[in-house]
Amino acid sequence: MTPAAPRITIVTPSLNQGAFLDAALRSVGDQDYPDLEHIVIDGGSTDGSVEIIGAHADHLAWSVSEPDGGQYHALNKGFARATGEVMGWLNADDAHLPWTLALVGEIFRQLPEVEWLTTLAPLICNEDGLPIRCRRRAPFSRRAFLAGDNLPGQGWHAQGWIQQEANFWRRSLWERVGGRLDESLSLAGDFDLWARFFAEAEPHATEVPLARFRRHAGQRTAAGASEYHAEAL
Repeated sequence: MTPAAPRITIVTPSLNQGAFLDAALRSVGDQDYPDLEHIVIDGGSTDGSVEIIGAHADHLAWSVSEPDGGQYHALNKGFARATGEVMGWLNADDAHLPWTLALVGEIFRQLPEVEWLTTLAPLICNEDGLPIRCRRRAPFSRRAFLAGDNLPGQGWHAQGWIQQEANFWRRSLWERVGGRLDESLSLAGDFDLWARFFAEAEPHATEVPLARFRRHAGQRTAAGASEYHAEAL
């Protein structure tokens, strides 16, 4: 018997990202993936985000809007409710692509040995959501990661970041590395998670984009680049 498409849980943390939130939620809900669990954790927005979340209620498994301890605390709240075999998170200013969930589900369905999936073609968009760069990179490896290949700007050659919104993993891997993001980190909680994943598994990578990263003036990572680097180091 052919295995069914796995349940995919996507957690979206948000705080006053109303300018981009509708596009992010549509990018997930409009795909009509057959077994999707989308959880939205809003930190008590005052910019109309709550109304946007309400408009998408039919496509959401659960949502809440209340003050929290920051992005990684919000993500841990969401993942604590997750029931999917496959997991990932999408920030409110980024977006998935029309084929993302179908492709991710099919890869995890057909290849039970894959525990962690990412892309070799990170897609970057401008503030209006228009693509401005998609450059193929070399495959990922534990050895390269530990040598600094995914931490640009520290005086060594580095190919580039691991695109957070294009990463998906099995629940079994998540649980083996502790089942939580490190809330003591302000910005580099994703980098810490990749380090823990690399201790357990090598990522499988597609040659097509899985998500779009949006560059805009209000980004936390852009404003705190030096702090991110320090935490990642």
